[in-house]
Order: sequence, then structure tokens, then C-alpha cells
Amino acid sequence: MTQRSREARAVAFEFARRLRDPGFRRFLETNKYSSGQTVVTALDDEPLAEVFGRIMVETSPPVVVAIRRESAVHGFVCMTIGHVGVDPESGDNEHVGPTATIGMLYDAMAARTSPRTVLTVPNDWDAPKFNVSLAVAG
Repeated sequence: MTQRSREARAVAFEFARRLRDPGFRRFLETNKYSSGQTVVTALDDEPLAEVFGRIMVETSPPVVVAIRRESAVHGFVCMTIGHVGVDPESGDNEHVGPTATIGMLYDAMAARTSPRTVLTVPNDWDAPKFNVSLAVAG
């Protein structure tokens, strides 16, 4: 097991541990996350293409992406990812570079006035589009 995979597992276990905290559960409920919804945990510096690759291969959107961030009130920041498909370009579509991280996406979206966007993620097969929505801080 690589160091990176150990860190990724630790993040998943930390998310599960925090589910015992009523404040963390309220934060999730406030953002309309419910029991049974798929959660993908990620490291803040994890490449965006890897996170979205896992979403495409291992799950079926919509999913919650929980990004480990020590500075966050509950230790995680979250966003909801919904699959749009590979429809033709639209004016509200944004492209990300191949070196972007999931944390960079969260920060860029948090700085915007609208916490929602359609995002095109680069990969080797096609250019899938996703609906991305940020959680409200809590």
C-alpha cells in the first residue's frame, strides 16, 4: 500500500468517525445530505481528474465529495457532484486544467458569487460534464 493510499483511507475513516458528532451530522443535514447517499472522500491536494475518475468508475452521480480540510469548522468541506453527460458546449460550462486539484476547485467555487457550475473534466476518453454545488459552511 502506498503512502498516498494510506492517507486516502485515513480520510475516509476520519469522515466516518465524524459522523458520530451531532454537529457534523447537522452540517450534513443542513446541506440536504441524507443517509444512504454516496460519499467520496478526497485529500485537499488530490488531482481533480483522479477524484472525478473515481466518481465515474466507482459510483453513480449524484455524490457528495467530502474534502479533508483541517481549517474547516467540521474538518471537511463538501460539494455535490451530479453528472450532466457529454452534451454540446454551453455558455455556463467551465473547463479545468489537468493539474487542478479538488481543493483548488472548491476554493475557486467558494470565491464565486454562485456556488453552482457546470464543469468539464479532462480525461483520456471523453470530456464529461458535471454539475457541481458547494455545501454551505456550518
